[in-house]
Amino acid sequence: MNRRWRFSGFRLISGAGALVAGIAFFAVPSQAGNASTICSDCYIVTPATASATAGAGTAQGYAFQVTNNDPNETLKSLTFAAPANFVITGAAGPSGTSVSAVPGASVTLSLPAEPTGSTFTVTVTALAPCTAASSASWGVSGVDSRGESNEVYWSSSPPSVSVTGMCSLAFTGQPAQTVVSSDILTGFNSTGSPLTVQLADANGNPLAPADFSANGTQVTVSIQTNPGGGTLTGTTTVTSSKGAANFADLQINTAGAGYDLTASAANFTAATSAFFTISDQIQPCGTGSCSASQSTPTTAASVAASSVTGDFVTLGLGGVSFSCNHYNAVSDVAAFGVLSSAGANVAGASAIVTLTISPSVVQSAHRPLLLWQVCYASQSPFLAIPGTSGTAVIGGTSYNTGLLLPCILFKPGSQQPCLKSQQLTKTGAITLTFVAVGDPFGHT
Repeated sequence: MNRRWRFSGFRLISGAGALVAGIAFFAVPSQAGNASTICSDCYIVTPATASATAGAGTAQGYAFQVTNNDPNETLKSLTFAAPANFVITGAAGPSGTSVSAVPGASVTLSLPAEPTGSTFTVTVTALAPCTAASSASWGVSGVDSRGESNEVYWSSSPPSVSVTGMCSLAFTGQPAQTVVSSDILTGFNSTGSPLTVQLADANGNPLAPADFSANGTQVTVSIQTNPGGGTLTGTTTVTSSKGAANFADLQINTAGAGYDLTASAANFTAATSAFFTISDQIQPCGTGSCSASQSTPTTAASVAASSVTGDFVTLGLGGVSFSCNHYNAVSDVAAFGVLSSAGANVAGASAIVTLTISPSVVQSAHRPLLLWQVCYASQSPFLAIPGTSGTAVIGGTSYNTGLLLPCILFKPGSQQPCLKSQQLTKTGAITLTFVAVGDPFGHT
């Protein structure tokens, strides 16, 4: 700025008036927060498309018009500071502009010489933070060709931006069935990849890795639905990286059908996983038959199946709750099935299941042998003792329920679950043997 040029045409007045006039002439507003729409030697920045709101975690372009009102200098550089916790990911100006490194909290544009009276547009792209609704203002400063840094002003009050909505979490890698105290991964029987929780913006889109929340957010996973009363162990809190948190060693110590997990983080909407099953055993079948057995203080169960290479038989005791009409079941529920290597039901597969009820339970029940029945649940409809049929929702899936009919009522190979035998052992236990089809549940 040519200070001598400033006095040309300036009329001095005497006394106190001269002092007042001089003070008024040389007063300079602060550069970042004030506004000036009338000046003969400054640069005016006017918001063009600076939205007053931004969705949490979303990217948005903000346009600013810059007018050169200085007749003797040009604007050498212009720096925009984003509102608090916003992240600038890009900027552009007139032809010949170079931009400082992004992402960051601010960006500096090195500008070509623009003549006095000219107006040009600068566009800045910024990511809103994943925080609760708040309002913060843009900042602007600049340096002219003489190195002066106090001549850039907003045309009005600095534009502010309010964050709306909330960022969210989502399971993109879902938990699959496995056995107690084994890693819960995306593939059946502790195979596949770690569970992944994706960080997303207010629109549900994956959070940009440049967002400050994408890296360093603490994501915690816990059990939400706990049918077996299990405990989740492993690394349950993970720091996000590039917009995701991966969980590789989560385990549950008790069998159950219909577990699910919830993921939570500060300033994020929580996510819930798909339902999954924890079994006591998953046994490979090989080329012949395969079997598994398990027991609790009240109930012993075994399951045997003939299958093909690569299939598995699964068995879990407890962790499931359902009933049959007009029947009071007293044993633990047995969850069993013949599954493929991917954890899917094997079409047409069947198994022979034995449930043994402890003598103490038998004595307390005071029930004749013929009244010991199997309360059965299956996704497929089946014929049951009249009056005992119903439905139950287990792990988000609807099941048909009912007491099994005797196998003698069905033709061999009928693919109907049925009760083969009821026996009283020498020790006073009750043993029931039945045919199971698909991936069902049973208790007595």
